Amino acid sequence: MALLAVPTVIVLALPDRDSTADRQPPPAPSGSTGPASAAAPPPMPSTSSMPSTPSMPSTPSATGPGRCPATPVSRTLPTRPPDDVVWTVFHGVAEPASREHGPHRREGDVSRCYTRTPTGALIAAWQIATRFVLADDWRRVVRLQVMPGSGRDAYVAQRSRVRTDTGRAAGGYGQLAAFAIASYTPEVATVQLVSRFAATGHLQVNTVTVVWSGDDWRLRLQPDGSISPSLQAVTSLAGFVPWGGV
Repeated sequence: MALLAVPTVIVLALPDRDSTADRQPPPAPSGSTGPASAAAPPPMPSTSSMPSTPSMPSTPSATGPGRCPATPVSRTLPTRPPDDVVWTVFHGVAEPASREHGPHRREGDVSRCYTRTPTGALIAAWQIATRFVLADDWRRVVRLQVMPGSGRDAYVAQRSRVRTDTGRAAGGYGQLAAFAIASYTPEVATVQLVSRFAATGHLQVNTVTVVWSGDDWRLRLQPDGSISPSLQAVTSLAGFVPWGGV
């Protein structure tokens, strides 16, 4: 996606860069008919016309946030965007929220409690990948929503040296334009997220992994702290499901 770059970290919100690299559309996941092909995304509503976010209960606690409510487990892969989504803008990046799939709780900069479904994993991937970079309290987002390990340690060390306005100064942030579910189990989901940069029209693909840990999805980083094993440029949304809020 596109927020900002940390020394060796590729984050979902990277500044746009000129690239002529291309790739083949992702294969359809096993057991699915695959995402719908599209030559161009549908019109996206302007930021000023975005509806307000649905009411999300808050459960502040002196010892940390409470557990998420139990949700049904589903393996049904989405072939189109969810119908019940509204969009809000977080530090310049549009984020989806679903009444069914989450996030069902918001506590400061942390948006959490997603359903244990492919759509829940999809929304969690974009929300967490945006907030662990751009949130004022990004350390809390990392602590609660990124899996511990060498990747998280590397990210914190590098993120600590980066100003939050780096991406904006570099020409703006990428916005969600489309997605594809590369693989899914109730334990691990790999999602391909396509970002579009308004200034250039460039499209970039990040492959993001979220893991079901405890009672919610959490982001799993690469050992070097990057969010994706690769950052790829594409020239169209063919092979992806078009979806975006701006």
